Amino acid sequence: MTTPLDKPGSAKDTEEVETAATAEEGAEDAGDEIRPTDIVFNCPHCDHGLCIDFRGAGLLTNCTECGKEVLVPIPEGMNIGDLDLTTDQTLGQLFYTRRALGRAEQRIAELEEVVSSLKDRRSAMEKSRMTTLHHCAELSGICQAIQRSQADVAAALNRMLEIIAAEQQH
Repeated sequence: MTTPLDKPGSAKDTEEVETAATAEEGAEDAGDEIRPTDIVFNCPHCDHGLCIDFRGAGLLTNCTECGKEVLVPIPEGMNIGDLDLTTDQTLGQLFYTRRALGRAEQRIAELEEVVSSLKDRRSAMEKSRMTTLHHCAELSGICQAIQRSQADVAAALNRMLEIIAAEQQH
């Protein structure tokens, strides 16, 4: 039960090599059997149980459940050098790794552009915020001046009413 992939040097290639090796050894269909040499692990994204031949250690593959890319763990005590890959398989892995690196570098460049754009936007928003705060302070001062003027007008009106009331009593 290996995770399928259509990339050279991937788990699918490992599965094909595994199937060929099994056929050469005269074993019957062992495609769904978990052998002691298989690597059994869970997808870090969806926790789905995965199983792959030991020659898939260190490879990137896609989870059969969620489809996200997963790095096949290297079992404790095993070195990548312990794998008996053919030159073609090693080249396939190298080409796949180079393509993955190219995609990763492209994604990094895209994300750097997004970060730059976000920084520019943040600067513009901060400038706008400072302008708004300045305008709010101005408006607050104007409102306080109006309140003082209203208080002065109210006091003057009250004084005028007092004078009128005093004149009417005389």
